[in-house]
Amino acid sequence: MEPVFIHLLILMVVIWSVAVLLRQVGLPTVMGELVMGVLLGPAVLGWVEPSEIIEVLAQMGIFFLLLHTGVTTKPREFFEAVRLSLGVALVGAFVPFSVSVGVAFAFGLPLMPALFVGLTMTATAVVVTLKILQDLGLQETRMARVIVASCILDDLLTLVLFSVVLGVVREGTVALLPLLWIGLKAVLFFGGVMAIGYWLYPLFRYPFRHRQGKGFTFILILGLGFGLLAEAIGLHLILGAYLAGLFFREEVASPELIQKVEDRLNGIAYSFLGPIFFISLGFHITFDALSGAALWFTLSLAAVCLFGQVLSAGGMARRLSFSWVESLTVGVGMSGRAEMAFILASLGLQLGVLDARVFSVLIFTTFLLNLLTSAGLKGCALLRQREREATAVTVG
Repeated sequence: MEPVFIHLLILMVVIWSVAVLLRQVGLPTVMGELVMGVLLGPAVLGWVEPSEIIEVLAQMGIFFLLLHTGVTTKPREFFEAVRLSLGVALVGAFVPFSVSVGVAFAFGLPLMPALFVGLTMTATAVVVTLKILQDLGLQETRMARVIVASCILDDLLTLVLFSVVLGVVREGTVALLPLLWIGLKAVLFFGGVMAIGYWLYPLFRYPFRHRQGKGFTFILILGLGFGLLAEAIGLHLILGAYLAGLFFREEVASPELIQKVEDRLNGIAYSFLGPIFFISLGFHITFDALSGAALWFTLSLAAVCLFGQVLSAGGMARRLSFSWVESLTVGVGMSGRAEMAFILASLGLQLGVLDARVFSVLIFTTFLLNLLTSAGLKGCALLRQREREATAVTVG
């Protein structure tokens, strides 16, 4: 029997087991998948070795994760984020990016690795955060709406910045004119694809009137087509994948077909290829990040990201007349880092911008931020409950 099938069987057993166990205790499965990747990979047990086939499946996992994110992010949510949460999102992205780059410089990283550190620490964890908010019964509050909307906008801004940084990596220069050209290409690409989404998507509505329409195949075609177009102009495939799904909406397809497409993409992205990608990240992790200067790098990065996010996003929420508890909740809620951060870190590793030590620092920092965000949101929920009880007593 081919070793790759044995490895694939091991991975699928792990994916299923992690999902069953962690969902029982309300923890995000991606954390368990990363841990199992470290245990199964060369760092510990060595049961599964990195191979070309697993790498291909992992790259497909990135594609489907971004495609699924696009399909589940409705355009109205994005534009609502721009309208209501622009200040929270912009300041909440700029400060973590800046302080992360600053920490990277302080620990001796050159410009390009430092920029990738900043990008990774700017990408939010909207799916993980929304799950925590749902568990706490806060999903219908205005805090949750601002958090989710701002996270959506921050992730899109991160993708635009990633396009610019990727162009600098490929050009090998930070000269002003090439940098402006890269930024212009990114803006034109986003603008062009959004125009197609609004004006051309509706022309294809006839085949998508009922659940039997070939919406899933159509999304795959658009995702690959937009992705290859992005690659052709010097951007990255993931941008096309994200935007291809963004405009597959109810104005174009029936709600039943949209739900069918979302279910299929969710199954592939979070039960097959996506988990293989997250597990494969563990193959590249070393424990150097838990000793010496790398440990201080990890702790410093987590601390400045958490406090920078809370002070910036929370401060802007306070300016929107949120209470101090609500503002704290907004800041803490935007501090998580998950799928997008892992994808950007892995791309930095593939491009040779990040080495294994810095990559491991980013992964461990992400772990730490998610633990702190989960605990912080639970604490904020208790503070909010006490605030409401105090208000009720005062009114009474």
